[in-house]
Amino acid sequence: MKRKLVRGVLLAAASYLVIGSAAADPVSWTDWTRISGTSASGDMAGMTVTVTATSGVMNGPSQTACGTNWWTQPDPSNPAYTGGSVSNAPTACEQVGLDSPVSITVEFSSPVSNLYMALLSIGRSGLEVSYDFDTAFTVDSEGRGFWGDGTYVLGANDTIAMRELHGVLSFAGPVSTLSFSTTPSEYWHAFTFGIGERSVPEPGTLALLGLGLVGIAAMRRRRS
Repeated sequence: MKRKLVRGVLLAAASYLVIGSAAADPVSWTDWTRISGTSASGDMAGMTVTVTATSGVMNGPSQTACGTNWWTQPDPSNPAYTGGSVSNAPTACEQVGLDSPVSITVEFSSPVSNLYMALLSIGRSGLEVSYDFDTAFTVDSEGRGFWGDGTYVLGANDTIAMRELHGVLSFAGPVSTLSFSTTPSEYWHAFTFGIGERSVPEPGTLALLGLGLVGIAAMRRRRS
């Protein structure tokens, strides 16, 4: 009976851990409260995000006025932002726009372990735009966004060259500061940052797992 109980506890806890780790990551995207010329700031799950352009300028949420959600995913079978680890696309009208080459430094008020950067219409079919980062990243997802489905090529030293790319980059944390530069000039493209809230085992599940391990240890002592 005890063996069955321990085995059941372990199976239940293991199933919970596997399901939790496979679930998509809910992301809190930045609420931008100020975007003006060479600086921008916002709130990301209670922490402050500060963006400073050391060269070039940044502009507001869209080319004209914020009335359109540019973070749409028109093809459910090929989603730009939720095709990887992320469960939810960025919030409508929340993005920092660029229309010229810039060098940018981003500071987070607390180190971020699960940092995501959503990209909106980077480059065009006839114009390749590159982002050069000082921090390693992976492409978490890319697909069809508001202006289509583009392509990208990863380069040396944490660079990515894009043609009409809509997608999400993931940075291994913890990240306190992040710098990148863009080239060449493009009419308009945009980005935003988000923090992931990956599922972790709840205290009750950890307690069950601990109980199972204790039971196994006790059974082994009896056998020896």
